[in-house]
Amino acid sequence: SVRYALLKFAIPLGVYFKSCEVSPTVDEEDRLWNNIMSEISASKRRRRYELNRWRISLISLGVAAMLSGIVWILQDNNRNELHSLYVAYQTMDVSTHIKSDKVKILTGEQELVSVDNGTRIDYTKSDEKLVLGDREVAMPDDAAYHQLVVPNAKHASLVLSDGSVLYVNAGTRVVYPDKFKKDYREIFVDGEVYIDVVKNEKAPFKVHTTSCDIEVLGTSFNVQAYSSDTDAEVVLLRGSVKLKDKHEEELLLQPDELAVIMGSSIKEKKHVNASDYILWTKGLLKLDATPLSAVFKRLERYYGVKLAYPEEMESMKLYGSLDLQCSLEEILRRISLTAPVSFQKMDNKIEIHINNVYKNK
Repeated sequence: SVRYALLKFAIPLGVYFKSCEVSPTVDEEDRLWNNIMSEISASKRRRRYELNRWRISLISLGVAAMLSGIVWILQDNNRNELHSLYVAYQTMDVSTHIKSDKVKILTGEQELVSVDNGTRIDYTKSDEKLVLGDREVAMPDDAAYHQLVVPNAKHASLVLSDGSVLYVNAGTRVVYPDKFKKDYREIFVDGEVYIDVVKNEKAPFKVHTTSCDIEVLGTSFNVQAYSSDTDAEVVLLRGSVKLKDKHEEELLLQPDELAVIMGSSIKEKKHVNASDYILWTKGLLKLDATPLSAVFKRLERYYGVKLAYPEEMESMKLYGSLDLQCSLEEILRRISLTAPVSFQKMDNKIEIHINNVYKNK
């Protein structure tokens, strides 16, 4: 039998290792047989354990690789979307549209529609139609990105597909998708916008500019980042935002804080009354030791008129506020009552001069 054969082989081994020449009894044979079977069972269990451990390790590695692949794919998709957004911003030629007397929405370089000054543009009402004030237009099926172009002397409000609202100032471009993805929301801004972002923790909202990137969850903030200017500003009214400049330096803003970005670097953060920085949405311009040259630059955009002035006006500061619902001539007249300047219309521009009395001081 199998038992007899095993015992016949095992007993001499046992005798050899024990240095014993006494023949085993029946009880000893049974005990030895049980030991052999126990050892065989233990060996089988060890082999099953090792096999299962390898199986678990391989499965774990497979799951980890699969999850890493999913994360990489999602991140890669986000990078591709951002690249497409940036390409759309870079390739859309708006040189003629920015000088227009109409606010326009473009798809590619084609004009989708033009609207009157101050029109509310709403993407939340329908997936197929765009609401423009009291009228609707059909949206093209093949346009992934739209661009809102607000020329100088104009303004508009934009409601994105997630319900976030943008108040868009003069001389500004905004590139955005007609419909956001579920897990992220990104737009490009060249100019000045006040944004009230709908909170969605699963889909952070990012604003990209030529000088910095801004990431939020749900908040209200103002960003002034014209590509033609050397510096940019971000002011937070509510919530929190994280800025990242082009050197990957990060800065966290709390309510009533302002960040100044010069060139491509974050330069400073300071405490301000943030509500002053969105008065332009109500037709007011708040001045607090604002250089006269900066005031004239804002007036140029708001009224769409070229102002010529000397560099020395950089050192002259203004305080108070200006009512932007007045004519430009009235605005300049009021400035001339408090600052030593005079102005004169010349063809298609207005020349501003420093009075001789001030020069001789």
